[in-house]
Amino acid sequence: MEAVIFSLSFAAIAFLIFLSFKYFDKRLTFAFGLLFAAYLGLDDLVTGLPSASSAFSFAGGEWNWSGKVYSLLLSIAVVLGLGIKPEAIGLTLSQRNLTASLIALFLFILWGVSLGLLFKPSAPSVETLAFQALMPGLAEELVYRGIAPALLLGLIRGKEPLQGIPWTVVFITALAFGIWHGLSYSDAKFSFDPMSALFPFIGSIAGGWLRFSSGSLLFPILAHSFANVAFHLTALLGA
Repeated sequence: MEAVIFSLSFAAIAFLIFLSFKYFDKRLTFAFGLLFAAYLGLDDLVTGLPSASSAFSFAGGEWNWSGKVYSLLLSIAVVLGLGIKPEAIGLTLSQRNLTASLIALFLFILWGVSLGLLFKPSAPSVETLAFQALMPGLAEELVYRGIAPALLLGLIRGKEPLQGIPWTVVFITALAFGIWHGLSYSDAKFSFDPMSALFPFIGSIAGGWLRFSSGSLLFPILAHSFANVAFHLTALLGA
């Protein structure tokens, strides 16, 4: 029940974020704002299923492999069910502004190292490095930099992607992503860790720019994954 309460609450927060910034972009409509919020709430719910009940966990280990797979499956279902074109969510290898994307990738790695030096994670296991390299970047970028922006912009039923960087959409999705990382619910109480929200929010602004600047999810996924791995590898610097 706690998982359901959190997911519904997060969906409501995502919709409030949308309402707060809707008027900065006339392309945003209430209907697609509701769809955006419902999708993020549902993604949170399926991602958290293994934590809510071991019956939903099909993979062992210390990380939530099962939940990320459920998130990917939901994303596939949403894309197919709503007729979203691959290009509308950045599923293309065609790249724009390649030099800027490569520079951004390098800066994301430095960002991960800097956060690692600041927060000093414990020495990573092989599983930790494998999970960070493969799952969060892929699943979370597909949701927050791919499908969620497409829903906000109404890019369903085969509509073509738009040119330019929709900064309002980038900010809405980044704020939702940050809150998702900082908010928690346990024992009938909500809590919020500002630091856990701040850094994902900042990274999401950069990731949103990278997504629309490059026209693809490739570099946002790589940047997210490399930054996560770099963060954990900093634990080995003093070993």
